[in-house]
Amino acid sequence: MKRATLVLLAGVAVGLWSTAGNGQVLPIPPGRWWERPRVAEELALSAEQREKLEEVSVSHARELVDLRAAVERAEIDLRAVADREPFDAAAVRRAFAAFQQARSRMEAQRFELLIAVRQTLSAAQWERLKGLAREWARETERGKEIRERIGPRPLRPRP
Repeated sequence: MKRATLVLLAGVAVGLWSTAGNGQVLPIPPGRWWERPRVAEELALSAEQREKLEEVSVSHARELVDLRAAVERAEIDLRAVADREPFDAAAVRRAFAAFQQARSRMEAQRFELLIAVRQTLSAAQWERLKGLAREWARETERGKEIRERIGPRPLRPRP
């Protein structure tokens, strides 16, 4: 009984950690927003700023690949330790702590990207970008609400 409860708790914790990164402290639009003509125009991004944003994005993306892999390895290790017999609660706790550390390093890297973006933009550009991010979030939420009301679109046959 204890083992099943601990495994369930570990699974719940993994699920919570996997969704925790969705709420950003400094909200910015997802993806390569500086390449969108409308955004670049609204923010009046200079060629130098676009180049810097690209450079920062690529650099951080490379780091995130390794950090995501570390999180996945730690998750695999946690599951393996939790399923092992005889059950060792201390080992599960250590594996969970390692998972939390890996996740924390990944979130710190994401935050560093946000800081680098903020340093690249002027105060006015940053405020406008936050406004655009809020607009896009509202549009995304409205789209979700509409899809929930009307249901999934039927598949169209290919011509």
